[in-house]
Amino acid sequence: MAPTSVLLPEGELRVARCDMLDKLIAVGDGDAALLYLYILRHGGAADAKVAARVLHLSGERYERAAFTLNQLTAPVQVSETDKPADAPQYTTDELRRARMDDHRFAAVCESAEATLGRTLTEGQLRCLLTAYDHLGLDAGAIIELLSYLKKEKGTVRLADIKREAYQWADMGIVTAPDAQQYLARRVNEKPLSDAVYRALGADPAQPAPKEQRVCRFALAHGFPPEAVELAVRRTDRHQGRRSLDYTLGILRKWDAGGVHTVSEITALEPEARAVVGQTTAQPTDSATLAAWEQDWAARVRSHRRKTEE
Repeated sequence: MAPTSVLLPEGELRVARCDMLDKLIAVGDGDAALLYLYILRHGGAADAKVAARVLHLSGERYERAAFTLNQLTAPVQVSETDKPADAPQYTTDELRRARMDDHRFAAVCESAEATLGRTLTEGQLRCLLTAYDHLGLDAGAIIELLSYLKKEKGTVRLADIKREAYQWADMGIVTAPDAQQYLARRVNEKPLSDAVYRALGADPAQPAPKEQRVCRFALAHGFPPEAVELAVRRTDRHQGRRSLDYTLGILRKWDAGGVHTVSEITALEPEARAVVGQTTAQPTDSATLAAWEQDWAARVRSHRRKTEE
């Protein structure tokens, strides 16, 4: 479905659907939200190449934003009156019959028991059926979800399954191929996101919601971990305490000014040189970056050159 199909007719006034805005907020994808606003403004006249250039998105970032947006718009075809707002309260008999009569759901249950190493409780069974029957994740997607949680956390809790299932449903990740594509992207981004979390003083294994928000912004806007650390140190100096909101405000200010690496920031704001530690902040160059950081930095530089042309 094209993103424009969820918009109201053309006119001087543009109105956004509240359900779409809720989904964009839940996903936390800034590029997708920006693309949605662009389409909302231009309607059917929106052109992909022009949109990518105006929004300063690389081809890869634009495709990712478009994919997320298309996934989020798909459920809009379903009337809210046909879709219950709350998950069904399955009875014990309904849970039993679902496992006995639906071989696909039975496969999900067997995979879950293998992952957890024990027989499913009624609460866990209800959670899985909610993901399968209410949220619409197919058996393959749920099995991928369980495997991912096991690798990430070791011990899979009921709350983890529920939270991740709802997030996947909100992002339109409902099939095994969708899940595999999403998880592959997460794996590729993990070294960088872990480094950003460490710069924030966060636990990469269990980041808090606000920490995730700052990390998503940093990744989406091309801030390396060293720049995030610089923002954290500046926050400590100005606030005298840890404030993720203040740190995010600094990053937003730098992004608006078009500076993202430590060398760019310190060139624009010489006073920032003394913020990281007790010594002058060192420029971010290829000699100080790991291989994966060099590749990422090269892609950011390439993106900037293309948008300036």
